[in-house]
Amino acid sequence: MAVRAPPTWRKPVGEGAKRSFTRHGVYNHPMRRRRGFSLIEVLVSLGILAIVITTTIAMFAERSRRLRQAHEVTLAFQVLANEAELWRRVDFKDIDAQPLAFRSDLTIINPMAPYSASVKIDTPRSDVRNITLTIRWDTAQHAVSLALARADTGGSNLW
Repeated sequence: MAVRAPPTWRKPVGEGAKRSFTRHGVYNHPMRRRRGFSLIEVLVSLGILAIVITTTIAMFAERSRRLRQAHEVTLAFQVLANEAELWRRVDFKDIDAQPLAFRSDLTIINPMAPYSASVKIDTPRSDVRNITLTIRWDTAQHAVSLALARADTGGSNLW
């Protein structure tokens, strides 16, 4: 059995005899003559890359800002929950005599300084007190509030 030579080494026969591999065929592809990229192609690709990088950096900065805000809101609500528990334990008849200030530990929200914590007591009826606890921070641009409604049921203040 004889080994056949590659097609470029064979003498073309028949229909393909008139075709040249170097003039019209595989070895004459337009990219074979060109080397590298043009200046326009490089500049366009750099522009696209710059847009992608800038967008990615902006996205990470926004994500970081939102994570910080979420953390601050979580801390503020934790303090409000602690304070609400203290106000829930006060006897109804003693609510009006309490100072309008937070009594719970506020050190958990020290990273949010400067902040302000306030207590407001409304009396819509003689047997109802609405207690609103509010924390403001970031020069009062952000605030969270928790409202409690206490009613004089004549019993104890615990469940």
